[in-house]
Amino acid sequence: MSASTPTSRRGFMHALTGLAANAAAVPRQGLLLSTQLAGLAAMAQQSSHAADLNGGYKAVVCVFLNGGCDTHNWVVPIDTEGYAAYSKARPDLAWPLARLQAIATTGQAAGRTLAMPVELAPLARWYNAGKASVVLNCGTLERPVTKAEYLAGAGLPRKLFSHNDQASMWQSLSTEGARSGWGGRMGDLLMAANAHPVFTAVSATGNAVFLTGQNVTQFQVGANGLVATSGVNAPSIYGAARGSTALGRVLNPSTTDPLLAEYTRVLQRGLNANGLLQSALGGASVPPLPTTAVAASGGTATLDTIGLAQQLRVVLQMIAANQTLGMRRQVFMVSMGGFDTHANQMRDQPGHMAQVAGSIDYFLTSLQTLGLLNNVTLFTASDFGRTLVSNGDGSDHGWGSHHFVAGGAVRGGTTLGRFPNLATGSGDDIGSGRLLPGIGVSQLAASLGGWMGLSASEQLQVLPNLGNFGPGPGLF
Repeated sequence: MSASTPTSRRGFMHALTGLAANAAAVPRQGLLLSTQLAGLAAMAQQSSHAADLNGGYKAVVCVFLNGGCDTHNWVVPIDTEGYAAYSKARPDLAWPLARLQAIATTGQAAGRTLAMPVELAPLARWYNAGKASVVLNCGTLERPVTKAEYLAGAGLPRKLFSHNDQASMWQSLSTEGARSGWGGRMGDLLMAANAHPVFTAVSATGNAVFLTGQNVTQFQVGANGLVATSGVNAPSIYGAARGSTALGRVLNPSTTDPLLAEYTRVLQRGLNANGLLQSALGGASVPPLPTTAVAASGGTATLDTIGLAQQLRVVLQMIAANQTLGMRRQVFMVSMGGFDTHANQMRDQPGHMAQVAGSIDYFLTSLQTLGLLNNVTLFTASDFGRTLVSNGDGSDHGWGSHHFVAGGAVRGGTTLGRFPNLATGSGDDIGSGRLLPGIGVSQLAASLGGWMGLSASEQLQVLPNLGNFGPGPGLF
C-alpha cells in the first residue's frame, strides 16, 4: 500500500491529528474526544504489529505497598517555596531538612529541587546512577479529570478512597470483583513466547487479581520458595499409612464428575510445575540475602528476615532460571503491608522506607551481578496516596502518589510528570491535601507493556481506557 493511500498508517495518523485539533476547538464538549483522539494518535506512532519479542528475556516486577503509602514523605520538595508549602500542610508529619538528601531533578519548573529521606538512600543511589526514575502524582483515573470535574462528580473512578476497590483499580483498572488484572492480560498476549506458559505470571504474595488473565493462571510461590502439596508421597496422613495411596487415587480418578476432574487437573498441573521449577531453581545460583541491619517498628531487624526481601529473592531465583525454563516474558508480583498509617506514622514510616529500599537494593544489585539488570523492570504501586493534612497522628486516604520505576532499561535519573503544588487549596488539592493525579495507571502500564513488546493495539486490549489519555510518562 502506498504512502498516499488514504487508509495507510500515515493517512490514519493525519486524520486522527486533524480530528483531535477540530475537537479541541469545541470547548468542554470536545475536550474528552480531543483527549481520546490525541491518545490514539500518539499510539498510532508506534508499530501496529503483534507483540515484539525481540531483545531477549524481559520481566516486569510489581512491588505492591498494601494500605496506601504516604509518598508525600518519600519524595519531598526542598526548594524554598516547595518546602514551605510541604511543612505548612503537615507540620507534624514533615521531615526536617536535615533528613532529606537532594536528587537531580529534570523536567520540573526552574528552581524546583526534590529530595528523598535518608532511609531511601539506596533508592536515591540507583536514581542518581541513572537506573531508576520517579513517576510523580500517579493514580487511578479512567480519563484525565480537572478539579472542577471532581467537585462536580464528573468522570471519576468508582469508590475512590476505598482500600479494596482502589487496590483493585491499580491492579485491574476495575473495582473489587474484577476477574482479570492488567499484568495477567499482558501475560495472555505474551505467554506463547514461553516454553512453559504456566510460569508467565508469578505471585510471591498469594492470590492477586493483578496477575489473573483470561488464559493465564497465576503461579504462586512462597517467600521461601515452592509451595508444596501436603501429603503427596508422605508415609502417612493424619497417622494413616494408606492416606498417601488414597490421595494418589484422587490424582488419577476414573470419574466423569466435572468438578473432581477439574480439581484433579489443577492439582496435577501444580505438582508437575513444582517438579519442573524445583529442578530449575536447583541450578540457579543467586546472591544470598545479607544480614544487614534495617530499621523496624520497635527496633531493628536484619534484611534476610524481611518478608519483602525474601519474596524478591524467590523472584530473583526464577528470573535467573529463565534460560533453563525457556522463558522470554514474565510478570511478577511481591508485596509488603503496613502502609495504612492513620496513626503512629512518624514512628513506623522510617522502618517501612528502610525495608522497602533495602529489599529493592538487594534485588537490583543481584540482577546487576547476574548480568540481568537490563532485562528486568521493577515498579512500586499502592492502593492510593494519602492526605497531606495530618489527622493528628498520621494521614488519611488520598489519591495521587509518587512511584519508583527501576531497572537497567529505564530512563533513570529523572522525575516523570509534574510535581504537584502542595499548598492546601491549590489546583492540585481536591480537599485535605488529596492530590488529583496527573498521570493515570493506564499510562504507566502502557509504558511497561510497550517495553515488554506489546503493540499499540495490544496495549488497548490490556488497558481499555488507554485511548482516553495522551502519551505516557516515557519510562524507556
